[in-house]
Amino acid sequence: MNLSEALNNLPDTKQNVLAVLSGGLDSSVMTMMLVKKYGADRVTAVSYDYGQKQRVELEKAFELCNKLGIRHKILDLNILGDIAKPMSANIGGTNIDMPDIKDVLGDPQPPTYVPFRNLIMLSLTMSVAEVAKASHVFTGLQVHDEYGYWDTSQKFVDSLNAVASQNRTFKVEIVAPFSLLSKKQEIDIANEMGKLELLSSTITCYNPDGYKSCGTCPSCAERIMNFIKAGHKDPIPYIDSFNWDDAVSKYEIS
Repeated sequence: MNLSEALNNLPDTKQNVLAVLSGGLDSSVMTMMLVKKYGADRVTAVSYDYGQKQRVELEKAFELCNKLGIRHKILDLNILGDIAKPMSANIGGTNIDMPDIKDVLGDPQPPTYVPFRNLIMLSLTMSVAEVAKASHVFTGLQVHDEYGYWDTSQKFVDSLNAVASQNRTFKVEIVAPFSLLSKKQEIDIANEMGKLELLSSTITCYNPDGYKSCGTCPSCAERIMNFIKAGHKDPIPYIDSFNWDDAVSKYEIS
């Protein structure tokens, strides 16, 4: 899918729209695309502080919104982190070990899973949308290349929309424009928009050291792999640097 097709697939609306922005690659490219489609004055990004280990992603989300010139809200959801801490490696202060990509291959519920996080976040964002009279809530949910969560599929989004359609006084629709795309296709879209360098204002890592990504957790592994597939150097810093040009050339040869 190219940029033109992606933009054409977005719904037409004269109302404002909301983007659920984590600060990661998927939701950040999506937010850039919404600004291109609807204009900066009609897009508001909503982020959630749920006690995530990678809380630096909220700083990256704020940074990206400033660069795009859009409104940004950060909502407190730390109660979710308190609930999930005993079972999720994704929560700060947990004693659950962070897996690498090999640990989660084929796992329908990896230890980075936060129970019902996407349901809670999207429900709250629909609440924000109804108050703001925004017609659509956009989410960067995506079926991952190598592993997946039950709450990232198009089927999941369709189920939430079926619930939201029962609202008798206000209609808001959730849209997941990247649900069937790979991260490589998202990177291609960002490049076509001329926004590849804006991806420096993102972080996908589950286990960062300050502003540096670990390079070994499942999210880092998937991000690195897809930047190599797309033929580009990732503009974010990693704890252990490596030769991107060499990695890209080896992939192209293979």
